[in-house]
Amino acid sequence: MKRSKVITAVIAIIAVVAAACVYGYVRSKPADEPEKPAVTEPENPTTPETPDDSNSGKPSDSKTDKPAVQPENPNPSGTESVTIYVPDEQGETLTPTGADAKDDSDQSLVDALIAAGSLPEGVKVQSSSLENGTLTLDMNAAFGEAIRASGTAGETLKIYALVNTFAQARGATAVLITVDGKVLESGHEIYDYAIEPNN
Repeated sequence: MKRSKVITAVIAIIAVVAAACVYGYVRSKPADEPEKPAVTEPENPTTPETPDDSNSGKPSDSKTDKPAVQPENPNPSGTESVTIYVPDEQGETLTPTGADAKDDSDQSLVDALIAAGSLPEGVKVQSSSLENGTLTLDMNAAFGEAIRASGTAGETLKIYALVNTFAQARGATAVLITVDGKVLESGHEIYDYAIEPNN
């Protein structure tokens, strides 16, 4: 009898302990689960908000600044800015870039091209006229000499630096280049026709 009472008591204790363990496990699980989402939810909004606010402020400002700066190229000097065409480092293609111009005159455009290395020193515009979308540019002898002294690639870059820049600045669809009132001849080409920009 004593043994059966002891066995019954042990079984009862084991059952109570097991029930307590199960109850504690079940009880602890819901307590853990709400805490995790509660911690995760505040972290997700705060983490994006801080970078988004700071980052979106800075990059969006810089993005709006950069596109505005590149085409217009405003300068602290207060001079007018123009778009000119400059050969790349390999001397293979022309790239539009902003530059300073003293004013809106033809010579100021040429001076900007000279300063950027697209044309040599001493090049001058003698006259210009726009008719039916074609701009006629009469250049000085220095321009003709520079064209004749260039190889084929250099000649093409100089011609199109001038054509692209003036076509854009003057709203022309093509540019006819003369030198001292005569047809420009380079040795490679006779430019007796209006040249369309390739920009």
